[in-house]
Amino acid sequence: VRRALYGNLFICVSKLGAWMSSGSSSMMSEFVHSCVDCGNQTLLLMGLRDSRNAADKRHPYGYGKSVYFWALVSALGTFFMGAGISMSHSIQALINPSLSETISSEVWGVLAMSFVVDGYVLYKTFSELELERPSDVSMRKYISKLRDPATLAILLEDAAACLGIVIAIAGIGASHYTSNPLWDGVAGVGISCVLGGVGLALVRVNHSFLIGQGVERDMLDGIEKIIRNRRSIDHVSGIQSQWTGPESFSFKAEVDFDGTYLSALLMPRYRAEFKNAGEDLDEELEVMLSWYAEDVIRAVEREVRHIEAMIRQQYPGAEYIELE
Repeated sequence: VRRALYGNLFICVSKLGAWMSSGSSSMMSEFVHSCVDCGNQTLLLMGLRDSRNAADKRHPYGYGKSVYFWALVSALGTFFMGAGISMSHSIQALINPSLSETISSEVWGVLAMSFVVDGYVLYKTFSELELERPSDVSMRKYISKLRDPATLAILLEDAAACLGIVIAIAGIGASHYTSNPLWDGVAGVGISCVLGGVGLALVRVNHSFLIGQGVERDMLDGIEKIIRNRRSIDHVSGIQSQWTGPESFSFKAEVDFDGTYLSALLMPRYRAEFKNAGEDLDEELEVMLSWYAEDVIRAVEREVRHIEAMIRQQYPGAEYIELE
């Protein structure tokens, strides 16, 4: 996120100068685009910072979803401020077109430099995703399953930035060579539509996680298999799950313990106790049964801890496990 922010700050200042010197509508849209990206990445950094806070009494499941809230604010900013302002200015440019008769080399230089910087950030993001992606999962599917809103936002925003620069080059170039400034306004509208599409896509993703998105089916099946494979478990039902952050989730299930397994576990000890009781069995029965009940509870608690440890060993993101 910081890499993208620093790059966009530099690009933003450069595009401002290019817009003021050329009066280009598409360059203005690109300037707004970069300004919005800078604001968005600042919000994402705030969300990432807040999400690292430890769980407390007010938020027993932690602050992991904070990153989705700030990412949602960021996405709304992209849509309303980025696309809205850009579209408004572009429509005005279509109604009252105005573009400098000569496009300075600085404008082309800024566009080329912006494409290189945004392309580099996009390339680095893709490279990191390629290293993380399982070999049996396509890149398209892996991206569609991303839970990190910061990575997803940078990916979409930089892809949109590269596309926007191409549109701006086409619009400014067409206006320059045809002496018709309308093409520049059309390019501005196109950039606005790209911004709006990215904003809506990010709103949809973050909204889904904020209201509580369940864990993927294959992961739930794997966790259920771990539980069912324990000899102490007779039945598993009522499975519920929810992502509590980009890398953490909660899991809840109702489990029925096998009473015969627990009795067999405690039998060696209590067989000797009952045999040694002899004629005093009636007097000692109440005490022995209370001991037995306590040992059953402890055995269940140990088994629950073992199951939780096995789940976390295979699925480290399972921070909150409830077996009832």
